[in-house]
Amino acid sequence: MLKELKRVQMFMFKELGLTVMPKFNINRMTNGNSKLVKTILIFDTMAGTCGTCVMDCKGCYAKKSQNRYPMTRLFRSVNTYLAKNNINVLEALINKQISFSTKTTAVRLHSSGDFFSQDYVNMWDRIIKNYPDIKFYTYTKVEKLDFSSIESNSNFNLIHSLAINCYGEKVLNFGDHDHVKKLTDNGYFLCPATKENWKGLCGNDCNYCITGKKVCFNIH
Repeated sequence: MLKELKRVQMFMFKELGLTVMPKFNINRMTNGNSKLVKTILIFDTMAGTCGTCVMDCKGCYAKKSQNRYPMTRLFRSVNTYLAKNNINVLEALINKQISFSTKTTAVRLHSSGDFFSQDYVNMWDRIIKNYPDIKFYTYTKVEKLDFSSIESNSNFNLIHSLAINCYGEKVLNFGDHDHVKKLTDNGYFLCPATKENWKGLCGNDCNYCITGKKVCFNIH
C-alpha cells in the first residue's frame, strides 16, 4: 500500500512538472481551512472537468487554489489517480486515517471534485458504513449515478448542488446577491461562512451542511 502511494506520488510529481518534492504523507485527507473546526476531515480530488467534476463552474474556488498552490495540485492529483486507477489502495488509506483520527467528528467529501463513477460511490458507501458514529457529508452536481445505498446511511448527508428547480429552471446553489436572494426566498439556507464578517466555525457554530438539504452560498 505504501509502496503504491509513493509510486503514484512520484509519477504525478513528474507529470505535473514540479521541482520541489513534498514530505511523504500517508494521509489522504486534510483538516481544511480556518473556517472549519479541526475535528472535520476533508477529502478532495481535482476540481473541474480535467479532474472529477461534471462541469467547470465560473469562479470555482477549488480550481483557483489548485492552480495557485502546486502542493495542493499534487495532493489532489494523487487522490484522483488512486480513485481512478487503484481504488482499493485509496480505500485502505482512508480507512487507516479515520481509524487513527480519534477526535474526528465528521468527514466532508469534495470541497474540491465530485463523484465520477459508481465504483467510487460504492467505495464511500463501504467506508461510511464502517464508521456509524462519524458524520459524512458532501455536495454533488452528478445526476446519473445510483446514490440509493449510500444515502440509506443515517450518518451521511448528500446535498444536490445542481437540479435546484426553485424558479422554473435548473440552477446552481451559489452565485451573486440577486441569485442567492431568489434561493433564500424559496426556502434555502444561506451558509453563514459566506457572509461578510462571519467569525464562526463550520461544524461548531453551524452544522447545517451535515444535516440539511437546501443550502446556498454567496460567491466568495
